[in-house]
Amino acid sequence: MTDTLFSFEQVSGQDVALTYLHSFLKDRSKIPGSLIFHGPDGVGKWLAAERFARHVLCLKGTSCGECDSCRQFMKGVHPDFIQFPIRKNIAIGKEKDPEELTIRWLLSTRIPYKPHTSDYRIVLFPEPNRINNEAETTLLKTLEEPPPHTKFILIVNDINNLKQTIISRSVCIPFHYLPQEEIKKIRRNEISESKLYYGGSLNPFDITDEFLEEWHNYVKEHCHDSILLFKLENWVREQLAEFRSNKEGFSGIDFLELICLLLLYEYRQKNFEANVGRIEAILDFKMKLHYEIPALEYVLLSQLFLRLAT
Repeated sequence: MTDTLFSFEQVSGQDVALTYLHSFLKDRSKIPGSLIFHGPDGVGKWLAAERFARHVLCLKGTSCGECDSCRQFMKGVHPDFIQFPIRKNIAIGKEKDPEELTIRWLLSTRIPYKPHTSDYRIVLFPEPNRINNEAETTLLKTLEEPPPHTKFILIVNDINNLKQTIISRSVCIPFHYLPQEEIKKIRRNEISESKLYYGGSLNPFDITDEFLEEWHNYVKEHCHDSILLFKLENWVREQLAEFRSNKEGFSGIDFLELICLLLLYEYRQKNFEANVGRIEAILDFKMKLHYEIPALEYVLLSQLFLRLAT
């Protein structure tokens, strides 16, 4: 019997994407070699990818929850499920003895060989835009013609951030913002709490509601007054210093992204026309935030709050 606690029923409001995935699962041998799950944060891409992977790897082909494959998957030790790390650039690796989770490591020590437990192998790239140019060139041939036992899943928010050479070798599965009725349904079922400032996403951050409400109230109390904005900036800097030290989980960049969402929500709700300049400043900040220049976020914060206060 399929484990209802780990089923596609938990992926709500994504009928188009689930139609694709259910169709593929009718005959696993016909699953495309490379799939791109694309769409906004917090709408079910990860949820769907995990459930799809367990279904493909299941020895019964049903995501039964009982076979060796399903048990290994749920324990996070499945040898045929390879997940590349997040927030880390993906390199090509050395020619001899390449480092683990580099492209040459994948192509030389995993792809050529049959899966250990399952009939298939799943390779998941949660941030394929982090594959560097040399590594991407080396990977392209395999993406175009992967062995029958290996399937690639690439997860990305904006498909335009991927190079066309990767897109052209993949089948793209679209995920969309959740309709308000679906969000209400999820809320009634107590599966997750939705916040208006997520803009149709369910909580995309690994942080508790207690902290979210506390931060939202702080931003709300300070963001509409030019003098209080400087106090808000100092508070953001103090919080950022703490989260920057996190190597895993909720990071400094995650914190700044969340603050941007809270600010955007507040400025949209109160006198939108007067806040257009502030909204543009926040969007500009968000774009530059991912340039990956050391300590750039502190410079950007100064520029952002200066624009917000004027």
